[in-house]
Amino acid sequence: RMVDRDEAMPMEEEEEEDEEDDEETEGGDAPATRESAAGYADREKMLRTALVAVSKRSSNSFNCWFHLGLMYFRTQMYTKAKDSFQCALQALAMQAHRQPGGTGTNTARFLSLQAQATSLVAQCSIYELTAPGVIPSEDHNPQMIQEQFINATKLDNRQPDVWNNIGLLHMSLDKFEGARQILKPILNNFPQYNDAMSNLGLTHLCNDELSEAAKNLQTVILRDPNHLEALNNYGVLLLRNQSYDNAAIFFEKAIDLDPSSYLWSNLACAYSGAGRLSDAARAFRHARELDDSNTQATCNLAHHISAMICTEADPEARAKKLEQAEHMYSSVLCDQASSTHAWAGLASIFHTLTDLSDDDSKRQEYKDLALEAFAHAVESDPNDPVVWTQLGLLSTSEGDYTKAHVCFSTALKHSQTILAVWSNLALALQLAEQPVEALQVYKNALASFTQSHQLVNNLGNLHRQMGNLDQAMAAYTRAVDMKADYALAHNNMALVHILRAEFDAAAECLEKALVLDPGLDCAKSNVIKLAELRKRSDGSAAAEGDSSMRTSAIQTPSLIPLTPGAGRAAVSA
Repeated sequence: RMVDRDEAMPMEEEEEEDEEDDEETEGGDAPATRESAAGYADREKMLRTALVAVSKRSSNSFNCWFHLGLMYFRTQMYTKAKDSFQCALQALAMQAHRQPGGTGTNTARFLSLQAQATSLVAQCSIYELTAPGVIPSEDHNPQMIQEQFINATKLDNRQPDVWNNIGLLHMSLDKFEGARQILKPILNNFPQYNDAMSNLGLTHLCNDELSEAAKNLQTVILRDPNHLEALNNYGVLLLRNQSYDNAAIFFEKAIDLDPSSYLWSNLACAYSGAGRLSDAARAFRHARELDDSNTQATCNLAHHISAMICTEADPEARAKKLEQAEHMYSSVLCDQASSTHAWAGLASIFHTLTDLSDDDSKRQEYKDLALEAFAHAVESDPNDPVVWTQLGLLSTSEGDYTKAHVCFSTALKHSQTILAVWSNLALALQLAEQPVEALQVYKNALASFTQSHQLVNNLGNLHRQMGNLDQAMAAYTRAVDMKADYALAHNNMALVHILRAEFDAAAECLEKALVLDPGLDCAKSNVIKLAELRKRSDGSAAAEGDSSMRTSAIQTPSLIPLTPGAGRAAVSA
């Protein structure tokens, strides 16, 4: 999320009324820390109301209009912020007209303030497009916005903030290399300018250059532990590395500084990845309460609710959760009919209903609805890898592994940084009985995701299917070393022991799996089959039992679910 750090402070006015206005503004604009979100919002609302009242009483007060613009900017009311900054420019022009031929110092200060306000007007034009329902106008033309920034640099070329905003313009157009060409010279001249360093890190993050991004963001956080955007962006980077617990720490720190809706949404994603499902649900709901226009938070909450369905044994509870999630996705589509994530989420709901339905006609109906929703999602954004991955999952569940292979390969063309794409592509090849190709995909994926216990577990499944029992056991052991409470790996270790006729060891592994996850269906099934195997004494019966157990192993490869829009990056201004 693009956030203004509000560092620029205008000069004091000469009129007595304006000086009093400055004192009120400066006292109320200090960041509140460790407050409740409601208290923080109330405080900002009171200050904004006071500034509106003062602006009506002193319409020519530059300081009043400038601070009011900053208040609107902080609350993402960009159109009102732009209007306030334009009023500030008019007030400044009137002051210059009243004081012609001032000293060189006063002239420089006037030009500096004019440059700041001009830059912020242009900045608001960029951010207006992020508001729901905004129709682009001539004011949003990138060339016009760039001209405004350039005019600001002509007024005062010594302000790194203005050049930083030109870098933000390039970033808003996905021209990250161009942004870097602007941000690097800023840091050459102002090496301690943290906002430019943070944005430079974000350009690396958007280009999947995670090590470079980490260096930039860590540098900013070491210099300024309260730098909001660096904290958030570093949390997003940790999410990308699946370091969910550490990501939550940085999001929690950022929320202490500014409890905004998008930060709560990012924190919820971290909680969800760390397995703290109740905390994640509360955080998602909190994000929606703070800003009901935050459609990404609504989509993520809906996805979180639908992902918890597998933990529900009660059919009525499952149906209620599915209905909740479907309603949330539908509410987003009522406001944004082209929301790719909402269409993809709605398709995943129909996909789940397809799997749960016992009636053939209902199954076909849900499948058709899922395909229709996926078609809308692809039409909204044909380059979204999440959509292609979800469509691949639907094809996999239907047994159409060739189509699943095409979908996952398409997703991989658009992004090679999503773990689920790699894992599910390998699994589709494995189920299509192409083990050599699947093995190569696992190797390529593990080169990037070295600490993924899901990938290592599924690699073990492939080795077991190929008869490489030693390699399979090594993979499962490695997966357990990565995540000690990974029940599925313990279940799969039991299958290797059974193939080796090591029934006691198999029983211990299955017992461990059910202690970690009492609802793991494949482990329950394998416990029953193991008991039947142990009753048989002759070798032919044991061989028949091995075959039965091998069939149950089809349940063990784990389809890694996706969370659309898991983390939302922030930009310093």
